[in-house]
Amino acid sequence: MNSFFGLFVAWGVLLLLILSFYLIDKVNTMYKAQVPPEIPKTYSDGLFGELVGKTLWDAMSGIPLPGIDTKLVEGLKPHYEPVLRQHIELAFMDGFRNGKEQKAGVPPNNCQIPTPRGSLESWLPLHHLASIYQAGLDFAMNKPEDHLMLQQNLDQVTAMLYARTGLAIADPYSETLLKLPIAAGLMQPPVEPGADGAPLALEGQSINPIEPGLPGAPPEQMISDLAQSLSGFDGMGGDPPPLSEPNEPAPVVLPMNLPNPAVLAV
Repeated sequence: MNSFFGLFVAWGVLLLLILSFYLIDKVNTMYKAQVPPEIPKTYSDGLFGELVGKTLWDAMSGIPLPGIDTKLVEGLKPHYEPVLRQHIELAFMDGFRNGKEQKAGVPPNNCQIPTPRGSLESWLPLHHLASIYQAGLDFAMNKPEDHLMLQQNLDQVTAMLYARTGLAIADPYSETLLKLPIAAGLMQPPVEPGADGAPLALEGQSINPIEPGLPGAPPEQMISDLAQSLSGFDGMGGDPPPLSEPNEPAPVVLPMNLPNPAVLAV
């Protein structure tokens, strides 16, 4: 009787343990369903410290900030130039992609810029960003007659951004921004003419604008045509005049049966 009771108690304890594990697993499953997935941690660029977003732009554009040393800001400007450049390029490419998809939008002021030390939040004025974004949108239309205006707008807007931050531009931005879609494989490179300005021949074809018998034909063809035109001299007596070089005048040959000028004078 005691052994039966002990076996009954053991089985009861085992069932309670199994039920407890089941309930714990069920609770964990319900909890995970309620909690959103964990966002990967983003390491911020510690080089600029508390200067992020609009505060970073204000400091770089010369606005005095409490607690920020001006010498520190001047020392950070060379490191800020790649951040500004990437923000400009991202705004232009966003406009280009939206132009290809035939949809328009408004670029956000803030943008997360990757750096060698992590990432940094950048902020630019909306009216400058909108001009860069619109240039990318218009460039996606691929209208050659608008390229000059796009280059001027891009160079003007980017020059203003660099002037406000006290940075120097080595090359015009239009030389690099208009090549970004080609480098990204989103646009075909333009067809360039030949070295002499003439169109390039297609593969397997040749371009020969000079036809025989027309001005500019090869000298051999000109000599052959001249020989055919002088074949009528056989009826006048005597041999036809010898063919001269193209650059030398042909000698004048008089027929042999003309009367003597002295007899005509008498």
